[in-house]
Amino acid sequence: MAKKVRVGVVGCGKIAEFLHVPEYVRCEKARLVALCDAKIANARALAKTYGVAKVYKSHKEMFAREKLDAVSVCLPNYLHAPVTIDALNAGMHVMVEKPMAMTSAEAKRMISAARKNKRLLMVEQAQRYYPVHLKAKEIVDSGMLGRILYVSTMFGHGGPEAWSPEGKWFFDKKQAGFGTAADLGVHKADLIRFITGKEVAEVSAYTALLEKTDTDLEDNFAAALKFTDGTLGTLGSSWTVKGGSCDYIVLHCANGMLRVCQIPDKPLVAALEYPQCTIEFEVNTFPVCPDGTWDLHVMDNFVNAILGEEEPLVTGEDGKKALEIILAAVKSAKEGVSVKVG
Repeated sequence: MAKKVRVGVVGCGKIAEFLHVPEYVRCEKARLVALCDAKIANARALAKTYGVAKVYKSHKEMFAREKLDAVSVCLPNYLHAPVTIDALNAGMHVMVEKPMAMTSAEAKRMISAARKNKRLLMVEQAQRYYPVHLKAKEIVDSGMLGRILYVSTMFGHGGPEAWSPEGKWFFDKKQAGFGTAADLGVHKADLIRFITGKEVAEVSAYTALLEKTDTDLEDNFAAALKFTDGTLGTLGSSWTVKGGSCDYIVLHCANGMLRVCQIPDKPLVAALEYPQCTIEFEVNTFPVCPDGTWDLHVMDNFVNAILGEEEPLVTGEDGKKALEIILAAVKSAKEGVSVKVG
């Protein structure tokens, strides 16, 4: 039997609990050997659930003691860059949570460390792995809809406190850096690039704090986008959505429209102008296992990419470009001017 990729996870919050850890456990080519969290009780609880032998409070101690091939970094945003660089310099491949860094300079240093150490750096932009989004990209790439003329996307829910009650750092500017713009908006910034193949050139944006009382970070975000080819679009995110969640992308094209997760119970619908017809595609929106954990195969792709068996779906460069769209938007909102990306 081939040697398994030895993996560790730094940060044992909700994203590790629902995605990273269970996916590594299910991955036949990986062996999850250690967990780390500054609140070691969190690491111990997750280790007990999945039978992981080693737990640590310090990532540096874990890196020094365990012979790891790869690591997931699932920490508050301000720790993404330093811990990722520590791991890369220690000879490990890294899967880092989004947004990959707090600044473009940090992202560049992470990418540089990966190149210097000849290690793989991937960014956990999970929405690329949704079956509905993979199918949407397939449809766009087929040319069926023709040239994309306008893009509209939105992601919103009631706020991170519902998703992660212990995650107070989401509302702390020093630890998070941004509010909903980078928490949710960066997902759609990346997804637009992935599905359309287009690059955003310029952003004009607004942010607002309308409801959350325990932060000075934005809970609502709206941006107008201009792409390098002249296409226009909008991108929004919110922590104040009521009655459910809002998570869609709509492409208006020369031959019709593609509506992704916009219509209830119809995850993927193409409405063609000629011949005039509507096509509903049968596709899973968001696969979940019986135990409630996610089944997106993100870590399968990471491990297979380490082994040279697949291309990484989200590279460090992809993560940086999505981050730079959000950085430009936040700067635009602050200064009241349109800002060029990058």
